[in-house]
Amino acid sequence: MDLIKTVHVFCAYATGLGFFIRGLLALWQSPALNHRALKILPHVIDTFLLVSGIIMVVTWTLWPTDHAWLLTKIIALLLYIYFGLMMLRWGTTTHKRWSGFVGGLLVYLYIVGVAHSKSLLSFFGFMQV
Repeated sequence: MDLIKTVHVFCAYATGLGFFIRGLLALWQSPALNHRALKILPHVIDTFLLVSGIIMVVTWTLWPTDHAWLLTKIIALLLYIYFGLMMLRWGTTTHKRWSGFVGGLLVYLYIVGVAHSKSLLSFFGFMQV
């Protein structure tokens, strides 16, 4: 596996773990959520994730218009960002924070499944008989 893909995969799992940790802190309304590292590190990881993804798309000529799974990942990414905002910024109620947390985790798992299977069915594609 080349370096760019390794960086991308590492950042993909790191961003998921970070979402989970920050989600728990948001649900607990922990003051630790305001720690400087938890404000900066996710942006650094997500920047590396995005840049490495763009480099792979350009290098391997994988255009979203030619590969439905890639377009699906991009659309799901926007939904993931929405849920993250719902959880961390717009989560004025416990219900909103929970909705953002669960929705974000489900979309994240879907994106990982699409990345691994190269199918819109995500992990559900492995269950086909």
